[in-house]
Amino acid sequence: MGKIRKIVIAAVSVLTAVSAGLTVYCGYKSSVSGVATDIRYFVQDKAPKIGEEYYLFCVTDDLFEVSDDLVVYEDYIEAEDRYVSIPIENNNGHLSYRFNAKVVETDQAMPDKFAQGCRDYYQSIYDKILAKKESTDPDDSESMAKVLRAEELIKGYLTDEAYQRDKDSITPYTLKATNTVNYYGIGMVSGIVAVVLAIVLIYAVLGIWISGKKLALGSAAIVLVISIVNCIVFRKELATMASIKEYAPGMYMCSMKNDYQLDEMLKTDIRDTDSLIDTISKKLLGGLMLPIDAHHFGCSSFSCISDEGNHLFCRNYDYLDTDGMVLYSNREGAYASIAVCDLQWGRFAGQDSIAKPDSLLGRFVLRGAAPVMCVDGFNDQGLGVSILSLSYSENRPDTDKTDTVIILAIRGILDKCATVDEAVAFLSSYDVHSMFDKDNHLFITDKSGKSVVAEWVDDKLTVTEINYVTNYVIATHEYDDERRFVVLKTKLDAAKGVLTLDEALDLLYDASQYSETGNQTEWSCVYDLDNFVLYIYNDLDRKTVYKITPETFN
Repeated sequence: MGKIRKIVIAAVSVLTAVSAGLTVYCGYKSSVSGVATDIRYFVQDKAPKIGEEYYLFCVTDDLFEVSDDLVVYEDYIEAEDRYVSIPIENNNGHLSYRFNAKVVETDQAMPDKFAQGCRDYYQSIYDKILAKKESTDPDDSESMAKVLRAEELIKGYLTDEAYQRDKDSITPYTLKATNTVNYYGIGMVSGIVAVVLAIVLIYAVLGIWISGKKLALGSAAIVLVISIVNCIVFRKELATMASIKEYAPGMYMCSMKNDYQLDEMLKTDIRDTDSLIDTISKKLLGGLMLPIDAHHFGCSSFSCISDEGNHLFCRNYDYLDTDGMVLYSNREGAYASIAVCDLQWGRFAGQDSIAKPDSLLGRFVLRGAAPVMCVDGFNDQGLGVSILSLSYSENRPDTDKTDTVIILAIRGILDKCATVDEAVAFLSSYDVHSMFDKDNHLFITDKSGKSVVAEWVDDKLTVTEINYVTNYVIATHEYDDERRFVVLKTKLDAAKGVLTLDEALDLLYDASQYSETGNQTEWSCVYDLDNFVLYIYNDLDRKTVYKITPETFN
């Protein structure tokens, strides 16, 4: 064996070992971190103690930069009617989308430092307004009125009262970022590199005894045999992967051919997102860890009867900028269903996405995970269901029943239940837990006209018959004056629950949300429960409505 070949083999061996080791290390670090908690829920629900550690994620636009190594996250606590500002230290000078943090005591100088930073910021805006005022034509009354209103508004932020308010909002604890490394991304890249290097190493070693021509022919034969076997064994999985395509801006389609092992997962005690990820990884993804997480999503749902007598299930999905995928499932032993899943939950859309849904990685992951990422849908029996977030801390039952999470329950309802009563009975047979450190309730309706909201209040499943819902607990009637709730109630009561298809689509538009930085309506659906037809429009584009039936997926 030549000297150069020995050097190459040695070098590739070392690089392969290093890449494999890095992959294992990053996988370990990712698994230890677990699922990131939305910082908004950390603020609203946690009472952190000094020394505790958390894995958090946030939208960086929500952070106020005080200095190169210090930012502040501000939020409003509705229950206490006050704003809080959490200092976040990061000595690296850059805070990533996800980060590990340790709770430490806030430096005594921090409140004044923050309040002064706020004052300096508003002072700079005020100076610009004064300059604008000087350059505005006094005879232009409309422009001058706008400038004067802005001047008056900013003045309010430069008072001693505002300074004290900002100072008092600083929490007694600070989040000290201990890690902002994207271990998942690094581990994925290093794993691919390790596989490539291992193949190169094998060929380099085999080349010592086998000629290049024979090695090439043998490799081609092996690849051909493996390909044929895989095509036969995994034909359903491959068909599902091949069906994933983008059919409209921000919306994909998939026809689910393979078994996603729902029955096995429903028999497994799954209490939280971490255990769901672990189960999906082992049963469907060959050990690949899928980092599922989600923000608070503000949605609305209602049911009505069309002027033609069809029962309609209508739904707005309000979230940060994301993409959806319409999924058709018709597996043996289950009802056929059409549902929509949020692709950002698996990081295949939106900020910090890891790949596109129709990439090789996206196709591989989604052919297993997509059925349990659905946020609304219906089946061919005329039963519809949607999940909505709550601004309420639900208590969940803890009995000897099998534990499951609410997103798995949605898939169970679509696959196994034909009526609202069957869906409620299904939920009653499990201890159903929420996910993502958030609380949720379900809107369920069927073609008989019955509609309910399923919630968990005081450790019990509570079912309320009602045909419209937003993001508040229906059983307590605490937020009946919320805008979207009032819009739905007013229109549906006035129409006595009867709307044309266009009127239903219009009502979704009227109850929608729009925000440059927060939740906005990502898609709006009208499910015709009698005819198994979905009408959907994306991103508030009311003029472009897509009609989807099982034949659409052919």
